[in-house]
Amino acid sequence: MRGRKPKFRHVRGRDTAFQSLLGHNGGPPLPSAASWNAFCWRKAAAKSRKTPSREVLAIRMRRAAELGLDYRTYAAVLADGGTTPRTLVVMLSRAVVAYGPFGPQVSLDGLLSLQSAVSDKLAGLSGPQIVLIAPAPGGGPARDAVSTALDRTVRVAGWPTAASGVLPAAPPGEVAAWLCDLLTAAGLSPRTALLIGEPEPYQDIVTRARLLGLLPTRRYFDLPSPASKPQGTPS
Repeated sequence: MRGRKPKFRHVRGRDTAFQSLLGHNGGPPLPSAASWNAFCWRKAAAKSRKTPSREVLAIRMRRAAELGLDYRTYAAVLADGGTTPRTLVVMLSRAVVAYGPFGPQVSLDGLLSLQSAVSDKLAGLSGPQIVLIAPAPGGGPARDAVSTALDRTVRVAGWPTAASGVLPAAPPGEVAAWLCDLLTAAGLSPRTALLIGEPEPYQDIVTRARLLGLLPTRRYFDLPSPASKPQGTPS
């Protein structure tokens, strides 16, 4: 209606800073724990944590096993994202692949050197679509070599891989757009894609691409934490 003032103060000109965040639905803030919005939020959160029936529990446990997740982790992803992951976007980070000074190392037979625990888990997955992403330098021969090695690794391993690619050296917004295009070209929805990677470099990309969520690499593949250096050891 012309001339009608916005209902909520934060939609006016000077209070729209946080609306620029991707994923914000433009709704009102929760000003206090006693507000109606906060009450509805708490009620919805309690409903999502309600103990499921035996039949629903059996279905969720089967889906968790297909995704390679334990039930607690699957339930947390389901409660946070509201849907079951259909795609696993696996970032081939330093915790997964051997790295050299210029990026992922390529062996003499032209393959990426993945940890055996990672290869075994990827080979045992049957439910989700797998998308493998390898970070690489900005361009040139090194990037082309990593891309070729990634394609060869996928073919030799025989994993159920729907897509693969080399992460571009670009700002987070462009990387998120590239990832969305990669998923869409493979017929996959970003909204049901769970990214397996480290939160520090990839959380912003997950938010911008509106993926389902992020799960740390070491937690998903059950990898040991890097050994801490003894005190007094030079770096």
